[in-house]
Order: sequence, then structure tokens, then C-alpha cells
Amino acid sequence: MAGRARRPAKPRNPVARRTGVRYPARVIDARAATVSALRARIAQLGGTGAFAPRPRPPEPDLGGRAAELGFRVVETAAGATFVRPHTVDLVPYLEAAGLAAAPPVADLLALLGHPSGDGGPAWVSGEGVGVLDIESLGLRGSGVMAFLVALGVQRGEVLECEQFLLVDPGDEAAMLTAIAQRIRSHRLWLTYNGRSFDIPVLAARCTLNRLDPTGVEPRLHGDLLGPVRRLFRERLGACTLRHAEMSLLNHHRVDDVPGIEAPGRYRAWLRGARPAVVAGVVEHNLQDIVSTVVVGARLAAHVGGERIRPAHAADPYHLARHLQRHGLADAAEVELRSTIDAGIDPWARQAAHRLAVVLQRRGEMKEALELWRRLHVEDPRDLRAARGFAIRLERAGDLGTALEVCRSVRGTRSELGRWWSRLGGGGDAGDEEWVRRETRLQRRLHS
Repeated sequence: MAGRARRPAKPRNPVARRTGVRYPARVIDARAATVSALRARIAQLGGTGAFAPRPRPPEPDLGGRAAELGFRVVETAAGATFVRPHTVDLVPYLEAAGLAAAPPVADLLALLGHPSGDGGPAWVSGEGVGVLDIESLGLRGSGVMAFLVALGVQRGEVLECEQFLLVDPGDEAAMLTAIAQRIRSHRLWLTYNGRSFDIPVLAARCTLNRLDPTGVEPRLHGDLLGPVRRLFRERLGACTLRHAEMSLLNHHRVDDVPGIEAPGRYRAWLRGARPAVVAGVVEHNLQDIVSTVVVGARLAAHVGGERIRPAHAADPYHLARHLQRHGLADAAEVELRSTIDAGIDPWARQAAHRLAVVLQRRGEMKEALELWRRLHVEDPRDLRAARGFAIRLERAGDLGTALEVCRSVRGTRSELGRWWSRLGGGGDAGDEEWVRRETRLQRRLHS
């Protein structure tokens, strides 16, 4: 079309087309020579060629490597599983814990809230006492799989152990079937935190493998974490099995593999790592069931009269609470009085509170009144002691002294301010109770 301007011609060399810049011919020739030299060097090295993947390493012989760890194949209805039998002499562990022999099974059953006659039920002599512990791939979620399970049966001072190793995750059903058979063959099983972790994990894996989850649930389950917390939480702080070993059993592990490393070591072993990588996990798992059964023996002996030494100031008070929980009132009173005589707070004061209530229920009002009086005089801010003292005074007819106690509590209330509720004042409801008591006492005094 006439008068229309033509567009400028596109540059012919590729560099100019990409960048819009026209380079001199000598620069273009130099770059072409560099590219040619690089291509020649690549060809000299073998060329680019097609991608050749590295040859896949052969699958590790896990069965043979499991045999190096002491595991042998056992056939079950659901397939083959790998088991490591072992026998442990408990005498050195019991002696380190201060025990000459394992206590009677009746003491262990009483500790767990299943009292029986002397010597325990007849079935114990034939079955023994079972103990269980697992090592798992994680602590929570659907991927928690037990890859190593230790089962033991205590017969006297001997622990007969079997460890089940999941060599192939596809064989999990076979391992769970074998474990369920062992659990059903014994009634009493001890664990350490098994009620919240070990047994639920096994039951969940049974469900995923279409097996009956009740097969791995013991008929009598003794989770020792609860008694350890009730009896020794002040002594131990963190009531882990490791802390219980060191403080209660005088046992210190050497070269132990921490449980947190177990999943990583097991995965590495599945990928072909040497057996020594997972051998420490196997020994850790075995030591867990040994320590669990010895902790049970030590707790039963402690409740039965063989106290742990050195003693902790809180031990007799918590033992008294445990004995009260199981209906052993006379033995509990002995421990409460022992705690009060030691005079170490806060346990001495807490023991005095409990003993005063026990005396009241038994009708020994004079001694209970004296105990409440002493507690109130020693610490006027102890509102529980003030309440108990005022109630006993009013019922004994000493209205004037009871009124003085109410007025002292009113002074404590104004002194504490917003901390009143924190110290057991009861907030507004507590205020109303003390006001009602003071009004009633004034009315009775002037009637």
C-alpha cells in the first residue's frame, strides 16, 4: 500500500534475534568455535547418549541377616515370622534392687488391685507372669507399626523371653498372629505404659490386618506406670522406665540405644545396613521387659514392707495413699503417722490432713481436734486446717474459739486478696460459707 512504512528486517544471526543486539562477525565466530570445542570434548568422553540408570542393587537377604541377630523362622497360621528366644537370670537385677528373691505373686496382684490369697491363684504357678514391650515406627498416627515385640514369662527368678522381629512389613499379620497366641496363653501381663501405648498399637495393627484386636488384649493387665507415679513421682520427677531403673532398681544401662533412634536404625537395616545397626535396638527391647518385671517385683516388695533405700521424704506419704486406695486402713495410718513424725513439709502437713479425717471417721474426735488445732496454729493460711478446726470446735461446743477462727480467716481473706481462691478459699462460694458460719456462731453465742 502506498505511503505505508516497511518494518525493519529481522537480523539473520541467532544472537541478534534473541537479544536484539547485532554482534560483530568475529565475536560470533569465536563463540561458534567454543561450542564446537565443547561438543568435541563431550564426544571424546562418550557423548551425551541416552540416560542409563544405575543398576539396582540386589535385594538384601533379610532372613539371613535376621539369623545373624539370633532370630529363627517360626511358622504360624498366617505365615512365617521371626522369633528370638532368650532366657534371662533375674537374680543380679533383683540383688541390685535390694531384693533377695522375687516377692510372692500375691503381693504383685495386690499392688495391681487384684488381691488374692497367700501364694496367689493356682493358675500363676502353671502360667507364670507375662511381660510385654514394643518398639514402633513413631509414637502416634496411622503409621505407628510395631516392628519389634518382646514377650517374657517370669517363673521365679528366671525370665523366658521371645522377641518378634518384623523382617518384611508384608508379614505383619503373621507376627501379630503369633503374638496373640502367646498373649492368650497367659492371664496376667505386665507393661510399662502399655495401657496407653503398647496394647493400643498392637490392637490397631490387628484391625488394619483384619485380625481380632481382642486377641492382643490381656485378660489381666498390670500397667506399672500408674503405681510408679502414685508411689514415687516426687522421687523420680519424670516417671520413665529409665528413671525408674536408675532410682528404684540401681541399674544403669551401658551403651544403650535410645528408643528415639530405633525407627531410623530399623529402616536402615531394611535397606541393607549391617546387623550391628539394629542389634542395639534388639538389646534395648530385651532390657525393657527385664526392667519392667523387676520394677513390678520392687514395687510389690515396697508395698509389702521392704522399703526402697535410701528413703525419700515423700515415700511414706504416697505409700499411705496407695494403701488407703486399696482399703488397708491400718497400714496406711502407720505410714501417715510416720510422715507426720518426720516433720518434712509439704508431705507432713498433707499426711496430717488425711489422718485427721481418718480419726474423725473413726470417732476419735479429741485427737482429731488437737491435730486440726496444731495445723491451724502452725499455718493460719492453711484454710483446710482452719475449716476442720472450726467445725470440730463448733461441734464440741467451743463456740467462742470457733468464732475466733472465723475472724482470723476473714483477716487472711483480706490479706490474700485475689490469691484467696488459689489457696483453697473457694472464691465467692467459700466467702459465703465462712460468712454463714460466723453468723451462725454469733447467733448461737448471743441466744
